[in-house]
Amino acid sequence: MQVLEFTRQKIKLLEACSPVDVRRHYMAILESFILLEKDERKVFAETLYKWAGQNKAQQPLLFSYSKLLFAFHLFYNEQYDESFPLLTEAEHLFTGLNDLDGAALCKVIKGGINRTFGNIDLALQGSLEGHEQLLKSGASPHFLMACNINIGNIYYERHHYDEAIPLFKSTLEIAEPSGKLYWIIYALHGLGKVYLAQQKYPAAKECLEKAMHVAERFNNPVSVCNSLSELGNYHFTVGNYPEAENFHERALALRKQNHFTGGAITSCIRLAEIYIKDVKPAKAVVILDSALQLAAELKVKMKMYQVHLLLSQIYEAQDEPVKSLFHFKQFYELREQVEQEDNERKIKNAQLVFEGERTKKENVIIKKQKEEIEKKNIELQETIDKLTRARVGKKARAITLVIAIVLFMFEDLVLHFALTIVNSDNYFISIIVKMAIIFSLSPINKAIEAYLLKKVVKKRKEVLV
Repeated sequence: MQVLEFTRQKIKLLEACSPVDVRRHYMAILESFILLEKDERKVFAETLYKWAGQNKAQQPLLFSYSKLLFAFHLFYNEQYDESFPLLTEAEHLFTGLNDLDGAALCKVIKGGINRTFGNIDLALQGSLEGHEQLLKSGASPHFLMACNINIGNIYYERHHYDEAIPLFKSTLEIAEPSGKLYWIIYALHGLGKVYLAQQKYPAAKECLEKAMHVAERFNNPVSVCNSLSELGNYHFTVGNYPEAENFHERALALRKQNHFTGGAITSCIRLAEIYIKDVKPAKAVVILDSALQLAAELKVKMKMYQVHLLLSQIYEAQDEPVKSLFHFKQFYELREQVEQEDNERKIKNAQLVFEGERTKKENVIIKKQKEEIEKKNIELQETIDKLTRARVGKKARAITLVIAIVLFMFEDLVLHFALTIVNSDNYFISIIVKMAIIFSLSPINKAIEAYLLKKVVKKRKEVLV
């Protein structure tokens, strides 16, 4: 009920706000969205998306941001295949509305998905494009930090450590003054992993322990689990297996408690690797069987084949060729299936990217055509206005001429009337009266022209209505 009430409040806020404020409100919503529980995120995103869909004709920008939020919800739930097309659609909508910041957010999240799928070139391209726009506009420090982390991790995975470090440090510079604990943690994780890869062990340990302290203060289960796991990886790398086992066991327990099944499988695999190194094959088999059961429930084939490979290696070392061969065959078959699915996904994503680029080019052409039509319309309207003014002016001058003729025809009468009023037949007074008649013709002409022009405009409005 709390999240429903929260959603209603946000809808009321968005209903009342101007189009200019829609972006600002949604940036705030997206930033706080990750702090909701999984079920709350689902209710909030779905309700908002459904409501915005009913008003998309009147408020297209609001609908675009609601679609982005719903896609972000799917992304956060690791439903990447469902999230990616929605992000592509949202990016098209933002491009059509000339909202560069909205399009940049879509690129950043798509960059994260492409990195998960292994499409590193596309991930880096989208992330860099989004980073450039968000850095320029300053619209969303939250997603700018997300972009820094994503690009930094890509550089780390590709062993470009000197390029990764400034991105993680830049995130800390943004996050620490504003107290953004979520991004402080992941920036420290990034630095810790880079220093570990560079064998700068004291610096790596310092970063990862600091991340652990911040995560405990933040009290976010995901952040705590990941911090425990990173510390476990550090101790495994330096050969301190008891400490590595302790951290991974704590991470596993917390992940099971919070139903983070994907993370729990990873913890099981890490523990098995420790047991193998520590020559405890029996414990390794037990934990891997548990991991295999969890991976089968989720149908995560990548994790399943990793488990089968480790089991194959254990049984080979124990001189049990039949079991070793069985698990190796399972590893090989599952890896083949994963590679085939990845290839199909890459083709599908490539098609989506191609369609996106084509739509972007079409939007540019349509925009140019629209601008050209608007320019021509302005020029045409100016020409019509000039012709209207010329016609009205001509008619006004004709009427003024008639008035002038009438005035000159009755000049003697007007002059006699004026001299009678002043009770004098002074010659200069008669000259002044004649000059007054002459100089009154210009204001009369302007008044007539203004009246006729007003009449034409009124008639035109009536025709348009």
